[in-house]
Amino acid sequence: MNRLLENLSPSRLIRRFKEKDESYTIKFQMPGLSKDDMKITVEDGMLFIRGEHKDEEEGSDDDEFWSAATYGYYNTSLMLPEDAKVEEIKAEMKDGVLHVVIPKDETKKKQIKEVHVG
Repeated sequence: MNRLLENLSPSRLIRRFKEKDESYTIKFQMPGLSKDDMKITVEDGMLFIRGEHKDEEEGSDDDEFWSAATYGYYNTSLMLPEDAKVEEIKAEMKDGVLHVVIPKDETKKKQIKEVHVG
């Protein structure tokens, strides 16, 4: 789990990260972006999340012409935990919030053994 959090400061993860027995869940606030604006990739144990949104609007009222443009960009990456099932990662965009679920691979679960101190 520590590897998952290396690139994200604790203040940025408040109420956005949840670990369950079977998965990790992370939420990212991305207002104005849709699922079509997103690109999520996994490479060399890293999860990359990129989003970009451009919107241009033009109009005219009587003798006036106006135009407006908005632009939004989101780019983050994080190191996946060793027990992540990379091939089963799922993402869903809903109401400006990206939900990423990273299933755990039970076969890669850490072996913890207590050592007796004599």
